[in-house]
Amino acid sequence: MSKKELNNTGAKPDKKLRTKELIYAGAFGALYIVLMLIVVLGTSMIPILYILAPITVGLVCGTVYMLCVLKVRKFGAALILGVLFALTACSGAWYSIVGAIAAALLAEIVIMLGKYKSKKMYLLSFVVFNLNMAFPYMRLTIDRDAFLQRSLEFYGQEYADGIAAVATDWIFFAILGFAVIGGIIGSLLANVLIKKHFTKAGVV
Repeated sequence: MSKKELNNTGAKPDKKLRTKELIYAGAFGALYIVLMLIVVLGTSMIPILYILAPITVGLVCGTVYMLCVLKVRKFGAALILGVLFALTACSGAWYSIVGAIAAALLAEIVIMLGKYKSKKMYLLSFVVFNLNMAFPYMRLTIDRDAFLQRSLEFYGQEYADGIAAVATDWIFFAILGFAVIGGIIGSLLANVLIKKHFTKAGVV
């Protein structure tokens, strides 16, 4: 066993999520989902705002994500948030669920590469994590007719026509771009808010 594997007490660093940390991750995950749903449902009545929701969600939810992963600082926090998101926002489309969870797993890898200490890697991890916001829209590309039919049933012909107008063949790639933009702005905003309000208070 090398010295790098030891902490100050001479024991191996604890890399497993404990009960308290699982509770933290679950609580932050629930808050993330509630805020995400408020944003998406609040913008869903206007097609263009619905398409831009990955930016808005990044702005609103970035701080919650950062508080979660900085509080836990172990593998699993981002993944728990990602699984909760996938099951909530991507139900009914297995490929969307897989994509959203993959984004969360990639975010975990980014944090891991920073050895759970790098501030820049934590910020970058949210840019990657926010890609999950693009995957509920995959049905616009893979099963467009079913998506538009569902929009028609729930919101009416005018709304369905609006979605059809903005949902071009390349819309999924545009939404991925919106998710990256939302992740960048959200992580920068989170950095400011956490430094100003939460670090001084000893929350993280």
